[in-house]
Amino acid sequence: MDIGLMDVIKNIAVLGLAAYLTTQLPPFRRALSQSQYRLRDKLVLICIFGFFSALGNYLSIPVLGAIANTRIVGAVAGGLLGGPMVGLGAGIIGAIPRYFMGGFTMIPAVITNVIVGYLSGLVYARYGVRNIGVKTALAVSFGAEVILKVMILAFSSSSEAAWELERVIAIPTTVANCLGVMLFVYIVRDVYQEQEKVQAKAAQQAMQVIHKANGVLWSGLTITSAQQVAEIIHSEIEANAVAVTDTEKVLAFIGEGADHHIIGQPFITQATKLARQHRHTVITNDRASIGCPVCSCPLTAVIDAPLLVNNRFQGSIKVYKTGAGIILPYEAELVQGIANFLSLQLLHGELEAKTMLLAQAEYNSLRAQIHPHFMFNTLGTIRAIIRTDPEQARALIKDLSDIIRRHIRPGREMNTIAEEMDFVDSYIRLEQARFGDRIQIIKVIDPEAYDQAVPVFAVQVLVENAVKHGISPKKEGGIIEIRVRREDNIVYISVRDNGVGIAGKSPAHLLEAQPMSQISAGIGIGINNVHARIQRLFGHEFGISIKSGENEGTCVSIRLPWREVASDDADEGRKSCYCR
Repeated sequence: MDIGLMDVIKNIAVLGLAAYLTTQLPPFRRALSQSQYRLRDKLVLICIFGFFSALGNYLSIPVLGAIANTRIVGAVAGGLLGGPMVGLGAGIIGAIPRYFMGGFTMIPAVITNVIVGYLSGLVYARYGVRNIGVKTALAVSFGAEVILKVMILAFSSSSEAAWELERVIAIPTTVANCLGVMLFVYIVRDVYQEQEKVQAKAAQQAMQVIHKANGVLWSGLTITSAQQVAEIIHSEIEANAVAVTDTEKVLAFIGEGADHHIIGQPFITQATKLARQHRHTVITNDRASIGCPVCSCPLTAVIDAPLLVNNRFQGSIKVYKTGAGIILPYEAELVQGIANFLSLQLLHGELEAKTMLLAQAEYNSLRAQIHPHFMFNTLGTIRAIIRTDPEQARALIKDLSDIIRRHIRPGREMNTIAEEMDFVDSYIRLEQARFGDRIQIIKVIDPEAYDQAVPVFAVQVLVENAVKHGISPKKEGGIIEIRVRREDNIVYISVRDNGVGIAGKSPAHLLEAQPMSQISAGIGIGINNVHARIQRLFGHEFGISIKSGENEGTCVSIRLPWREVASDDADEGRKSCYCR
């Protein structure tokens, strides 16, 4: 009996329908995604491909006392698409009914079905399911057919009957089985393309959520911010309900179930309690596993992703579905990604708050930092001249009181250049009263820069360092030159002295201007503090650089963006652009 073209077409049609229906099964799709390829999914795939292998026995065509069938397709396709375990299991399941059918080809057919299933799985292990194309499927299925035919010719109970059988069925069965495996792989690759489109859409949704939610949680997780997040997620993701919680209660809930998942009340679902306890995402497609105590709750599936800051549970993002809706792997990854992004926002908010507290503490420390030696020396100077020059003593007392008042009074963090110059003038007059002509000051200031914003005490600290570490160690004293100029949208402030330079640094190292990060050792706390405040306020491209040479003086420069600060005192500080 010959096998006709219609017999081959019939079997291929059945296999094609089987392949399409198989790819619609959730366990099969989870296996293909490889993100949740669990043992349970493998067992399901073994049953699926084993069923098709067994079914191939019953789609057989009797030929010369034997049967021509498509049994091998289920085993080979199972191995290629599910791995060695699936191929081996499917091969065994398909071999069982073939064993009971008997015939002179029974033993080689049973053994070969198991062998080719496992060998096909090794191809999967070598290349991965997404790298197995139609050509690979053709080569593997053709090789499986060759193995089958060699086994039949070598181990059949009647070699003459086996030769006659293969003469009749070799070509039709090889064509049918190769086409069947290729059809399976082709349909599965179409599923891949569908998944890629879905994942691309999910990535686009995630980007939309990230764009809209950027900065929402910087101020913390509150009812207002949580409501904004819930509205954004609900508008961008196909979900029946979205909720946001903190560590104890519901902060926002949009969608079905809002009648009993009430904002401000403790959350009631077991899924969120598990997410809080174990600090990992909970995914369930089972109403009972959600654990809502309200029997009429319509929610049947959930992704409950925790918001973690330094592994501390801060709340959770919950995306629900109702009815027959299930959570797909790409949806779980999408929500988890959004939760990770929002967790980073909460971390950013915490770090920003800590940075502000630290900066404020440093600023308060700088404001309160009046060196005792400076106070005692100044008071000693005033005491020495109070009898000989009362007017000068009165002026010095006013300057000292102005300095003390500026240090201890609460105020803003920014001054204008004009205000800073007033403060520097008071400080210099006190030092000149002590050192006399040993300290000279030159100021060259661009008139446009008087309203420029500068951190409080920034210039005064540089001048104080120049006096203390540059000029006072020199017996003959020296000159301090303050220059402020504007170039486009950048303002440069420099304080230069011709003192002793920075000790402990070779001239070769400090001859050119260096950033603070490279020469912070040996630099005073005040300058480091000013540098850190400038970078926090304006960015890391701004700050302080230093140029110095031993016994050659020091120039400390500040680079700031052009930014004006309104000040009632600015006009008072606008004096001559060149004064001595």
